[in-house]
Amino acid sequence: MATFTAKRILCPVDFSDQSAMALRIAGMVALAFGVEVTVLHVQHLEAPVYFTAAQTKALQAQLQRSARSAKKHISEFAQVYLPPAVTRHTLVVQAEPVSAILKIQHEIGADLIAMGTHGRGGLARVRMGSIAESILHQAGVPILTVGPQMKGAPAMGPIRRVLCPVDYIPSAENSLGYAAALAEKTGAELRVAHIDEAPVDQDSQDSLRHLCDWVPATVRAHCAVREVVRRGSAAAQIIQEAEESYADLLVIGAQPRNLLGSILLGSTTELVIRSAPCPVLSVIDKKTPTSDLSVEEATHAHL
Repeated sequence: MATFTAKRILCPVDFSDQSAMALRIAGMVALAFGVEVTVLHVQHLEAPVYFTAAQTKALQAQLQRSARSAKKHISEFAQVYLPPAVTRHTLVVQAEPVSAILKIQHEIGADLIAMGTHGRGGLARVRMGSIAESILHQAGVPILTVGPQMKGAPAMGPIRRVLCPVDYIPSAENSLGYAAALAEKTGAELRVAHIDEAPVDQDSQDSLRHLCDWVPATVRAHCAVREVVRRGSAAAQIIQEAEESYADLLVIGAQPRNLLGSILLGSTTELVIRSAPCPVLSVIDKKTPTSDLSVEEATHAHL
C-alpha cells in the first residue's frame, strides 16, 4: 500500500476563489507534513497573428509591467492564505500554463500539486476546465483540486474528516494509503466508503463486514477509521456522503488507461472532482494500466 510523504507542494494560482481555497488547504497539508509550498502564477498572452511588430512590442511591454504587479500580488496572496509557519516561495512566469506548471513541478520535485478548477459548460469542456484537466492527465503526482461547488475560502477550517471511496482493486489500496497518511498527520477521522451497486436484496451487513475486513490493520493503527457502505450511483453517493459527513477532504484513485500514461477519468471520478463540496485529492496509479478492460469495467475501475 502506498503512503503519502510530501516533501514539496506546488500551488498554481490565478487569484480566483478556487485557487485561494486550494492554497489554503495546501498550507494545511504543508503544515501537517512540515514541508514548503511553491506558489506559482503563470501569465500567458499571445499576440494575434495580424498584429504589427509595433503592436506586438507594446503588448510585450504591457505584459512585463503586469508581471511586476503580479509578483507583488502573489506575495500578498500567499501571506493571506498560507499559515505563517509554512515556508513558501513565490514565482511568476510567462509561458503556456500547462507546460509551465509541469516544468516547474519537475524542476522543484513537487510531489503534490494543489489548484483550483473552474467547471465549464458546453460540449467543449464539460468537466473541469482545460488547465486542471490537462495537469491531471499529464502529471505523475497526486493532484488536489478545489472545484466550483466550494464557496468561502476564508471560512475553511482544519481537516477533521477525510473521506476515501474505495473499490477492492489495487488503485483503491493506493488512494487509501494516501488518505490514511493525511488523516494521521492532521489528526482527522478517516471515513472509508464503498458504493455497493449490487441488487438491494444483498445483505448490507455482509457488505459492511467485507469492507471492514478489507481495511488493513496498519491503517487502523495510525488513525480513527469509520467504514460506511452506500447503495446507488457511485458519483452521486460519494458526493452525498461527502456532504452528509461534512468531509473536509476527499481522496479518490484514478488509473492509467494505457502504458502511455493517459489517465482514465471516467464519469465517476470527473463528476466527483467537479461536484464535490470539499477539496478532492486524485491519486494517480501509474502502475495499473487498464487498456485490457472492457468499456464498462474501465468506467468503474478508477475508484
